[in-house]
Amino acid sequence: MHRSVRRSTSVAAVAVLAVAAASLAVPAHAGVPSTTNSFFVPQAGTTTSPVEGTSATVNFRVCPNNDGGSSLFNNARLKVVLLDLNGNGIPGVAAADICVLFNGGTAAQGFSGIGADSVISNSLTPLCPELRCITADKATDANGETYITFAGADPLVPGVTLRNPNRKWGHYDDELPVYALGFKLSGKLTSGSAIGTYSLRIKNIDHFGGLTNPPVSGEEVGIDDFNTMVAEIININNGNPPGPLSYWRDLNSSGGVEFTDFNILVPHQTHKCDNPL
Repeated sequence: MHRSVRRSTSVAAVAVLAVAAASLAVPAHAGVPSTTNSFFVPQAGTTTSPVEGTSATVNFRVCPNNDGGSSLFNNARLKVVLLDLNGNGIPGVAAADICVLFNGGTAAQGFSGIGADSVISNSLTPLCPELRCITADKATDANGETYITFAGADPLVPGVTLRNPNRKWGHYDDELPVYALGFKLSGKLTSGSAIGTYSLRIKNIDHFGGLTNPPVSGEEVGIDDFNTMVAEIININNGNPPGPLSYWRDLNSSGGVEFTDFNILVPHQTHKCDNPL
């Protein structure tokens, strides 16, 4: 797992305040998210009849161009619920203060911090957007609830995908941390599950390379992604055990790497953060 972010959003400053408050044993009060009560849940589908758990996470895969189709489809998102120490919803928390946190790159590329540090989301590759925070769709409502729709969303229709052309990244991380007002939240696999039963992961069709400096193939689907996928399929078909990266190459989350995963990859060949725009 990776832990590290240089953050340009307001979350960075709030995180420092949260750590300072914790070190001073400042008591929690109304308006401050409780890390034992607040949570996020993976969802997909409509907001009125959502699917959760593994029925939702099967949609959690992305192309580095965030181009729709088989990338972050079916309104792939998190439902975020912010509750105070007494279990009351916290309304009005700004969308910019709730986010999935990225460092922008790896330590080898000069990035550090507390976000996902093997996700590549920087402008070292020309025309790639700087992405540090996948923000919530809108401020929390009266119940302390909002959504983070990964591909982007219209704030007037939270929880429903409207592509944001600046939501582009490559590679993956064992955990994509979720923060609200500087407090790290824990996940539930479903709304009825216990807190701590889910950690956010998003598989990337760009799953190979890009972690060095310069970030060669850091945000693109290239020949190495094809070759490693095919090698994995051949390995398994020859009766060998899955490789250490099989989980990330299982793009349809079927439990194994097969040609259906390769078929998901093919339409995204040559896709990268700046092509097609």
